[in-house]
Amino acid sequence: MMSKRDEQAKETKQKIIESARLLIREKGIENVSVDDITKNAGVAKGSYYVYFKKKEDIIGEIGCLEFTYINEELEKMSSLNIVEKLKYYFKRYLDGITSLGVEINRSWLKNNLDCDCKVNYDHDTLLKILTIARDNNELKDDTNLEALTYHIISILYGLTLIWLMSGKLEEENANKIELILEPYLK
Repeated sequence: MMSKRDEQAKETKQKIIESARLLIREKGIENVSVDDITKNAGVAKGSYYVYFKKKEDIIGEIGCLEFTYINEELEKMSSLNIVEKLKYYFKRYLDGITSLGVEINRSWLKNNLDCDCKVNYDHDTLLKILTIARDNNELKDDTNLEALTYHIISILYGLTLIWLMSGKLEEENANKIELILEPYLK
């Protein structure tokens, strides 16, 4: 059980994150200061620095939260087959990036080019889904799960990049996951 102080700290951090998410999405990270974020959140400026070293650090936290929710949802969906799970994952992933908005995604990309934490997170999530599918005899035993994982990530990141560059999201392509999986399905 969390202490009252721990609960307050968690609530303060959440206020800061939500404030930053709204302001950055609306104005872009370059046009938002830590003062703006904390004032909008109704917390002292020093509270920001308890959780983040610099303004740009909050971008990673904003993005990670969205994808943590997706993984929690997938954990509860053991009755879905691999195609249904990946269709759901693609849809929620694309919904997640669009709900964060172009400004947050561009800022995240710009500020995290030297960080492979998101790639590793997505890799581990997808590899787990594919491993479970293979263990449940949905995928052929000789399926190269690493290669398939990176193939799927490449498609997701490609759709994301197209959206960031053009503002167009090709969701119908995401719904064709069975075409990617077809050679591997039992």
